[in-house]
Amino acid sequence: MKLRRISLVFPALLLGGLSLAGCSNDEEVRVLRILNAEDYIYEFNEEEDLDYAIELSDEEKASMSEEEIAEFELRYGNNYRMNMVKQFEECWEKTHNEKIEVVYDTFDTNETMFNELNTGKTTYDVIVPSDYMIQKLRTKGLLEPFDNDFIEEVYENIPDFLKNKFSNVIVDKSSGSDAYYSVPYMWGTVGVMYNPEYYDEYYGYEEDEVHKLFSDWDSLYGEKLQGTFSIKDSVRDTYAVSLIHRYRDQISKLGDDAESQKELARIFNMYDEDTMAEVKKDMISLKNNSFGFETDSGKTDMTTMKIGANMCWSGDATWAITEAEEFGREIYYSIPTTYNSQELKGASNIWFDGFCMPKSNDLHKDLAQGFIQFMSQPENAAQNCYCIGYTPAIAGDEMLEYILGEYSAEATLDYYKDCLDGLDEKYDDLIAEAKNKKQIAKLEEEREAERESLQESIESEQEWIDSNKDTTDNYYDLRYFYGNDVDEAYFLPCLGSVGRQLTAQYPSEEVIPRLAIMENFSDEGTIRLLDMWEQVRTNSLPLWGIIVLSIEAAAALGFGIYLIMRKTHRKKDKKARI
Repeated sequence: MKLRRISLVFPALLLGGLSLAGCSNDEEVRVLRILNAEDYIYEFNEEEDLDYAIELSDEEKASMSEEEIAEFELRYGNNYRMNMVKQFEECWEKTHNEKIEVVYDTFDTNETMFNELNTGKTTYDVIVPSDYMIQKLRTKGLLEPFDNDFIEEVYENIPDFLKNKFSNVIVDKSSGSDAYYSVPYMWGTVGVMYNPEYYDEYYGYEEDEVHKLFSDWDSLYGEKLQGTFSIKDSVRDTYAVSLIHRYRDQISKLGDDAESQKELARIFNMYDEDTMAEVKKDMISLKNNSFGFETDSGKTDMTTMKIGANMCWSGDATWAITEAEEFGREIYYSIPTTYNSQELKGASNIWFDGFCMPKSNDLHKDLAQGFIQFMSQPENAAQNCYCIGYTPAIAGDEMLEYILGEYSAEATLDYYKDCLDGLDEKYDDLIAEAKNKKQIAKLEEEREAERESLQESIESEQEWIDSNKDTTDNYYDLRYFYGNDVDEAYFLPCLGSVGRQLTAQYPSEEVIPRLAIMENFSDEGTIRLLDMWEQVRTNSLPLWGIIVLSIEAAAALGFGIYLIMRKTHRKKDKKARI
């Protein structure tokens, strides 16, 4: 099946169903107010992103129509020179003859956002809460449903498996007719990122043994990993992992059929008083066996080898794995869905963050739905994926094209070859700017080292491709996400991507039935959960943990400041193909 030709960046819905009469430029500028989590949208970075903007030569332009040139510029040129919200402003003005302004604010936690909305002091047109918070806002009557024609358009690019997994959150069926209150934005899993080098250097564990340990949640409660990993300072995620541990015997007996998945979801959403009392024991055990809680330091702690593993969200793992490569470290990501390291009988949490419209008399519904439709276009979803590392809940040709460009063996081989072909030109330019012979000698030495590295990579990737010509044993199947009829979604991944970035962004097909969403608890259940969480967090930390934390605090602070100054969003190790 061949990928369709790239479509114009301006979404059809903006041109059609949501279009309004053109507004005069003399009228007051309307403002679209957006509230999203921090670092959760494509932002232009002058140092890096201009490298990905492609200029057309005069010869190339001569062979193209004006429409093709405009399309290419929008797709590969201008988009990389402005933030996503700026792109939307220009898109809306072009398609509606109305100049608008986007005010983009951020929040740190779902609870902070809820409190801000609940007070009514600030109004927004678009918010991006997590799954459980969407349910809470909906039951409190704080969300506006989307228009039916809008839902028909925007949901075309959302895979059926996500619609089914998240149906209880995004659809309210209580009124007799389906009312949609959310459009999925990003999705992912809860797992563990880990560094085999850490466990080899400090504990002498063989790499195969390390991979085996992190295939099973039970290992986090055992002596072998004691004090070597941190856990997310998140009550719901820690509660989910401890639920899995407490009810592992029941979970291990479940199959992958629909009824088993319903039972798995039921277990994930048990929050009665007796269950919480039992799970609390496991949460305390997990905490006492860990290095400690972390909010956002797990990624840098992994890179500096202060810890060997971190319970994390998949998007953070994608960022950390890529960042660690620049320091010569290989970090892996596991969704521990085995049981006793033998069978696929464990489970984990699947989650999503979604676009919603808060109920308000001042709601600019047309702008809100226009922005969400714009963000849900595959080409724009690909930009977001490139920038923040999290996985959009959007399929489509452009997203698949991006993923194949990042992870397929053939595309990776072509990338290495292109780098080798351009190596001399790259260093000739640098040498021309050198100030003395010492700098020139250093650059020439670096060129030869890079040439040798690229040649080795080409040989390894080619050997990998050749060894898989007559078999599909090592193929990765993403047809569950991109469609059963999309042959390109079944492909040979490049070396080193499975178990790392690719697995973090897209779980393997076999894991999908073992994932369940944790929904919103009742008000009573939430209060009980938060009260229990405070007791867990204040439970005394082991003495060795206090000593280690104290010794490493200063070093961690210094390195963290360095990374923040270095860049604010993840750096790609190869050219984005979107």
